[in-house]
Amino acid sequence: MVADRQAVVTGLGVLSPLGRGPDATWQAVTSGRSGIVRRPDDGRLVALVPGDVLRIECRDGQGRPLLGRAAGLAIAAVEDAMASAGLGAADEDTSPDLVVGTTMGEPTWIDTWPDADAAQDPTPPHRAAELLLGAPDGLAAAVADGVGLAGRVAAVGGACAAGNYALARALDDVRSGRSDVVVAGGVDAFSRTALMGFAKLGALAEDGCRPFGQDRQGLVLGEGAAFLVVEERSHAVARGAEPIGVLAGAGLSCDAHHPTSPDPSGAGAAKALAAALSDAEVEPGDVGWVSAHGTGTPANDRAEVLALSQVFAGYDRPPASSVKSLTGHGLGAASAIEAVVGLLALRHGLMVPTWHVGDQDPECDWDVLVDGPRELDRGVVVNQAYAFGGCNAVTVLRRAS
Repeated sequence: MVADRQAVVTGLGVLSPLGRGPDATWQAVTSGRSGIVRRPDDGRLVALVPGDVLRIECRDGQGRPLLGRAAGLAIAAVEDAMASAGLGAADEDTSPDLVVGTTMGEPTWIDTWPDADAAQDPTPPHRAAELLLGAPDGLAAAVADGVGLAGRVAAVGGACAAGNYALARALDDVRSGRSDVVVAGGVDAFSRTALMGFAKLGALAEDGCRPFGQDRQGLVLGEGAAFLVVEERSHAVARGAEPIGVLAGAGLSCDAHHPTSPDPSGAGAAKALAAALSDAEVEPGDVGWVSAHGTGTPANDRAEVLALSQVFAGYDRPPASSVKSLTGHGLGAASAIEAVVGLLALRHGLMVPTWHVGDQDPECDWDVLVDGPRELDRGVVVNQAYAFGGCNAVTVLRRAS
């Protein structure tokens, strides 16, 4: 790491089931307005970006691919983030780098296949070609092309923790001196493949997402995109940009306990959390609020609380809450959306609750904030993401000074 290179956040762009932009997001998470709806065709709960927020035409009149929904969501979020930071795409020498975190890549082409084509074996050649358009690197390239970025482009996996993995990559690029400005975040569009996968696992809620609730049933599948402009502080100061907050640290681990279930002891998650705090050079007692992964699945919520208990043993326990009761689970976009919420919480001095939960599960023994916003009197927020395969990624956000 190059000495004294600090990563600040100078721009935010977000599209979610709560709307477009930080203001719409903040209004929803502080009032409890949910973006979860029922699909008219099968009645399943989902959380989708409203059509009046962004309408994307994915195919032309002949059925040929135009722009994938994931790419369209990400392009809009990146453009919003750059505009709020006062940045343009510029040329190859000054263009920001781009890091795109995603779980599913671009699911649009498979999702829009006619049933007759999808049932054929082997897949028709023109549909097989579309499979290649769905890869994460193809998605990242489509976003860069759509925005007109000429810097380096990277696609980052990490399952449903991909947003935080992308932010960790940006943090490392800025600290090391590889980049002065990185636009980083996560995106996933609604995917029928993901929906059926979670349904087969029995992980979908039938009547609402209630993280840490006693009668929680599981998650609600969502979608969205959120990107942050992560910039070296002196570079931001030189061009007159006002930092929104500081991306202070990141911690990663992989416990590889099970393909879909977390380590029930919370040990892997605890390693990522402890590493993030150490990287940010903050003590557990400095943390004011934990933006929890909080999917609403019984195993995940319990393991997350056990991880918190290990790391914060001997310290005052900061309140924790999850916005997924409003946004659903946006997969690779989730922790990026939650990073935006964390930075807004620091800016406004308020923690946001887990809305619409009901009674708390006594096995989730933590101060889970459920009774409305509460004053945030410390300048550090932890943003947690714990995904399939034991992919754990935690970022630490700090109030701008």
